[in-house]
Parts: sequence; structure tokens; C-alpha cells
Amino acid sequence: MKTIRPFFLSAKTQRRKGFKSGAFRIVASSRSIVIATLFASVAAGAGMPEIDAVDWPAFMARQDLRWNKLPARWDEGPFLGNGEQGTLMYKLDNRTLRWDVGCSAAHDHRPFEADDLREKNVVALNRGRHFIGHLRLELPEDVTESKARLSLWDAEATGALASKGGSVEWATLVHATEPVMRFEISAAGKLKGAKFAYVAEEARSPRAVHSKNLRTPANPSPVLDTLDGGVHTAVQNLQAGGQTAVAWYEKESGGKTRLWLSVQHSFPGKDAVDKAVAAVRAAAAADQAAWVQAHRDWWHAYYPQSFVSVGDVFWDSFYWIQQYKLACATRDQGWIIDNQGPWLQPTPWNALWWNLNIQLSHSVGYEANRRGMVSALSHGLDTHRDSLALNVAEPYRADSYAIGRVTSAWDFLGYAGQPGTGRPPMDAKIGKETGNLLWALHNIDLECRYWQDAELRDNVLYPLLTRAVNYYRHFLVENDEGLLSLPETFSPEYRTATDCTYDIDLLHWGVGRLLELASERGLAQAEEPLIPVWKNIQAKLVPAQVDEKTGRMIGRNVPLSSGHRHWSHLLAIYPLRTLTPETPADRALIERSLNHWHGFKGGRAGYSFTGGASIAALLGNGARARELLNGLKPFLKPNTFYSENVGWPVMETPLHAATAMQEMLMQSWGGRLRIFPAVPAEWPDAQFHKLRGEGAYLVSARRERGKTQWVVIQAEAGGRVEVDPAMADAQWLASGDVEVKADGEGVYTLQTAPGDVVIFWPEGAARPALAATPVAPHGKEHHFGL
Repeated sequence: MKTIRPFFLSAKTQRRKGFKSGAFRIVASSRSIVIATLFASVAAGAGMPEIDAVDWPAFMARQDLRWNKLPARWDEGPFLGNGEQGTLMYKLDNRTLRWDVGCSAAHDHRPFEADDLREKNVVALNRGRHFIGHLRLELPEDVTESKARLSLWDAEATGALASKGGSVEWATLVHATEPVMRFEISAAGKLKGAKFAYVAEEARSPRAVHSKNLRTPANPSPVLDTLDGGVHTAVQNLQAGGQTAVAWYEKESGGKTRLWLSVQHSFPGKDAVDKAVAAVRAAAAADQAAWVQAHRDWWHAYYPQSFVSVGDVFWDSFYWIQQYKLACATRDQGWIIDNQGPWLQPTPWNALWWNLNIQLSHSVGYEANRRGMVSALSHGLDTHRDSLALNVAEPYRADSYAIGRVTSAWDFLGYAGQPGTGRPPMDAKIGKETGNLLWALHNIDLECRYWQDAELRDNVLYPLLTRAVNYYRHFLVENDEGLLSLPETFSPEYRTATDCTYDIDLLHWGVGRLLELASERGLAQAEEPLIPVWKNIQAKLVPAQVDEKTGRMIGRNVPLSSGHRHWSHLLAIYPLRTLTPETPADRALIERSLNHWHGFKGGRAGYSFTGGASIAALLGNGARARELLNGLKPFLKPNTFYSENVGWPVMETPLHAATAMQEMLMQSWGGRLRIFPAVPAEWPDAQFHKLRGEGAYLVSARRERGKTQWVVIQAEAGGRVEVDPAMADAQWLASGDVEVKADGEGVYTLQTAPGDVVIFWPEGAARPALAATPVAPHGKEHHFGL
């Protein structure tokens, strides 16, 4: 049994008396009795005291999307998904509703070797996602009234339609663990003739359709069939091999019509139709109450992995819709979130984009303690190493990995940029875009750090990072100053530059992290001969270029002189955090760079505001972070989707806005957990529970009237960590043999073992009520939807 250490001495008293180690008996004082009760589970070896008191069904119901009229576009309607299959609903006219049929697996597979590199983003043309089809609800009369609701807690959409003489009630779900969607209607009166109709579409690339550059030979037209037992199929046999198949089965009973539908993809084989038919038959034959409950059970277990509430009705609802969207779009070791998620729409971006989109889409899952929502990225890169080698030119494949701007989610094949010469006949800019794999590996590094996963670190991150850095080694040259310089590369969304800051930042991080990893693994030079090479690059790589008036530059002799939606020149600040505001000079540089970047009136996208909010949060400027976060609002669609240019959907920006919110509440970098580092005055009350920090620490905290009330730190793996609990002076209680040392400046150093827990609360305050409960909402009531 662990010893419980109730350190009720304040930091001030601890400093006066000196820290003394020793075991103390818990006394039932007014300050300690509740904490003693909570620590009973720790003393019994049960781990973290359970403080989650959220009424989840009631809380999530407050965040639901609601509609008082039929949505007319994809970015207005209810959406559902299970990480691979997805649907969303909108009207085609007053008598026709459309449910899209989407599947993240459904790609074309035209051969890599046949790509014409003169075609921009040729991967999306030849191996990107393709259209499948949609389900219609056809009504005999015009709809005059409509209501709908998307229940986040149950991940189900329901609604009611009315005409002058009839009504329809409908319900839709995409099963959480089975590859099946279910659609249900109950019709009455003059709408009793409502019926479903599936519309099969040609298996064409949306990019090819958009650019009027259709692939030849074209994929064959879908083949429709009806099998024994009434199961219908629509099969797209692809010209390059494989198939996408939709199967559906409809049944009327007790005044209800139910339709089960599955979409499957196979390559190179053609067994997708068999899988889809089997899935539909199994779902239709299942006990429906149990089948639906299994779906709900998955979602009910998903949400409480962490909790966030800031009291702002708009941002609370937005945050939880993004947590829902995240789990609709990916699953554990499943499909990487591309620009579409499972809801493919007309777009030229029907593939994986690696120069920001992938990294931001997955960023929200790390601190939110949702590993199943980020593991697709590490799993995908790990299992496609051969493709990472093929992405570089042949002379570099023996020791290098890289990834281009665009790849297919099936094979990760996409032509990486090359410093200096580029990759003719590729686009001159894309052919020099080089650093994307390093940025993706930073995401994997976060997964290693946040879960302290040594196996992922040693077997995936370390070898991939070694080869990604190796690629740059082939192009570094010593300049007249004796520094290692990089030939011209492309800074995403801006222009090319020698010593491009995008690449220099990523390479500085990469070699620094490799040296840290070698040290963590206890590798000597005899075991890792690249150690002196990395040290040389670290010591001699050119620094990022800086302008005294405008801050960080795009590259050598290339200042930021016009609007720039990307922050490709600011990666060292965020997310790499190799440039931090810990010295006055660095803080001034970060502030100057942020102000200059956002000082241009044009050239900004929605993610410019989320990235700016994260940088402001790093500076501890909650007011600026909220201002920039609010700058996203005009870009958001009624259902929180997001698009650019002329309505082309992209996934990353709303998801990253949820990341920025988390970073306003907690930050974890440089070995320190920072509690409420950038909370604006407009969020005087805030609560989070089980957010995850580096070192595998789970953190819970509450803030009331602008002051921290308590902080709980749980060590999953143990180790040393600094904590800034945002209290001028704190008292604490620690379990086991935890050592807590105060530095006198409000920072506390913990030395923990696995399972240890430390609770902080203000000196002189009454005992904290350790319960994770929603903050009382403030502001005008708001619901996303229509």
C-alpha cells in the first residue's frame, strides 16, 4: 500500500522551514477530509481519484446542432461518420433530401510510374478519392416545415418533415463499430408515399472533374444488381484494379421503413461487394435495440476521455462538435484525416495534403487524451516506409525518406520536393517543397511524448526521423561563413527562398530531437555513428533569417512583404516551440513576427487565425488569443465545416481551433505543465479534466472568478516535471513518495512514480471540491445548425 503524504504546508512555509521528507497520517480536518476520501483509492493502489462528475447526456445535449429548416448545402447539414464511412444530409429541392455516401477507403489506383509530372498535384488525379453515390428520400409533396437535431452524445441525427397534409419522422446513424449506416423513416398522411432511392455515380476524381481533365481510360460505369433476399448492390469496378461497392437492404415493419447501407473498398482484389453485402445482412438481422446500444456505448466511452468547459456557449458547443467530428473522421490506426474526412464533395483536394492539413487535423487529439484519434498518422507512416523512399529521386532512396505535398491515403506515394533543382517537370514551387515529412514526424513525436511510448519512439520515430534528416544532408553546402546552407526550397503558400525558414526550422528541430533520442536510448557513437554528423549540423546549420522591423523572414533576403495565410516561416514558434518567449529578446521577436504576419489586411485564411491564436497563447496573451480565435467565426459554416476559395471543403481548420482552445487552458513543453496560461478575462470560469501533457501526465483544473481553485496532476509513467499551477502561493497534497519542491516563483518540481497524484490549491483557501463539472454558461444561447 502506498503512503499518503498530505503536505498541507504552503509554499511559503515550505521555503521557510525547508522541504522535509516523511510520512504523515491524514487528519480529518475541514481542509483534508474530502481529499483524504479521494486518496483512499490511491492508497489502495487504484490510481487516479475519480473526479468526473459531469452529467454527460445533459451536458452534451446543450452542444447539439439543431435545424429549423432544411439545409441546402453540404456545409449546412447534419453529418455522421465512423472513421471510414460517413454521410451528411441536405435538400436537393423541397421534395428531395440527399444523404451522401462517403468512404475514406475509396480511391483510384492508377500506377505511380505512369504519372505525368507536368500535371499539378497529379496524385489527386490518379490515386485520390473518387465519387461513389448518394441516397435520396423522395417525397410526394413539398416540405413546408422541418426540424432536425444532431445528438452528439448518441451520434444520431433525427428530424421531422411536414407538408400541408402529411408528415415524416426520420433518423440516421453511422454505426460506431460496424461498417453500416442505417436510415429510418415513418411517414403519414400525404407524405406516406415517401421512398428511398440510391443513385450510383461514376467513379471519377473530383479534381479531374473540376479541371475538366478526366482520366483515360475512364473507370467503368457502376453495375447495379439485386440479389436473392432483396439486397441491392452498386459496384464500381476500377480500371486499375480493385472495386468500390455499395450494398443496401430495405425493410418495412410497424409503420417504419429501415434501410441499412454499407460501402466497402478493396484493392487489388474485388471482394468489396461481398463484404458490403455481408455487413448489410448482418446488421439487418441483428437485434436492433442491442445493435444501436453498441453504437451508443462506443460514443459514451469516447467523450469522457477528457473534459473541457469554458462557459462561452459558442466556443463550448464548437469545441465538442470538433471532438465529435474528430471521431467521425478517423479511428485507431485507421484512415488519416484527409481534406474531406469521410464526406467527399466536389473539390480539387481529394487526397492527403502534407504541408499543413494533415498535421493540424490530428493536432487536437494529443492534449485531448484521445490517442485513437491520432494513431492513424504514426501507423500510416510506419507501414508505408517503402513509399517514403520512393518519393525521393532514385539517387537518394538508399538512406532517405520524404513526402510530397500530396499523396494517396492508400500508398503514401507522392513526389517529394528537392532542394535546389526541384523535380522537373513538376511545378516549380511544389517541386521544391521539402520539409513536410519532418513536420508530420513532429506529430509522431508528440504521440511518443504524451504517452511515453518507448516502442513507438525507438521503432518508428527514430528510424523515420533519421532518414528524413538524411535527405537534407545530401543538399547542405558550406557557405562563405562556414555555415551549412540549404539551396532554394519552397515555403508553403508563399515563395521559394535559399535557407528557407520552413526547412531550416524543421531541420534544426529534427537534428536536435535525434540527439535527444540517442541520449534517451543510451546510444554511444559506436552504436549510432551519425551522432557526430547530427552535432555538426546542429552547430553549423544557418540560423533562420530575421528582420529587425518585421521579425522572422521567409528565407535569405526574402522578407514577408504581403499577406500570407500560412505560418510556414513561424514553425519554430509553433508548433515546434524551439523558439519560446522565455527571454525578453525572444519574446519580442515572437510578438514582432506575429504582429507583422497578422498586420496585412488580406491574404489570410481561417487557419491563419487558429495559428495566430496558438502563438498568442504561447505568449500567455489570452486576450489576443481570444481575439484571433474569434477571427475564425466568419469562416465557419452552420455545421462548423470550413471551406476555401469557391467552397472547396477542408477539414483541418475547425479541428485546429479546438487545439488552440486547449492551449489557452493548458500547455506542456520544455518539461513544464502550464495551467491556464492564456485564459481571457471573458472566460473567468473554466474547467478541464484529464487533459494530457508531455511525460504522460493527466491534468485536471478548475478556475473560478479568474483564479485557479485547484489542480490535480496524475503521473501515468512517472518522472520529473515542473508545474506552474497559476497560483501565487499554493499548498499541496501528494501520494506515495512524490517529492514536491517550490522554486519560490510559483513553479513546483515534482518527482513522481507511475500512478502518483499531486493536488494543488491556493494557500488559505477552503478545501477544494474536486469535481469536474461544466462551467455555468454565459452569453447568448447559441446552437450550430440552421
